[in-house]
Amino acid sequence: MGSNLLDFLVEASRVLKLGGILMIAEVASRFEDVRSFVNILGSLGFKIISKDTANNYFYLFDFRKSRSLQGKDKLPQLQLKPCLYKKR
Repeated sequence: MGSNLLDFLVEASRVLKLGGILMIAEVASRFEDVRSFVNILGSLGFKIISKDTANNYFYLFDFRKSRSLQGKDKLPQLQLKPCLYKKR
């Protein structure tokens, strides 16, 4: 749930070996377009294994590292919306 999501993903790419699993649990309200998110992770070298977007609060994703990150200067823009909290 950090604001520097791309930094987290670059670090995950650095530390995972090929075939390693990246598991992401993120607040559902932060997503505008899940397909775009999955595509961006694909461009970072991660292949989607599974996704669970049935829950209204959290989305769960499993990705497998399929290749190492190339060209860190040309990273895609990735930004999620701020979390929405319900007033109680």
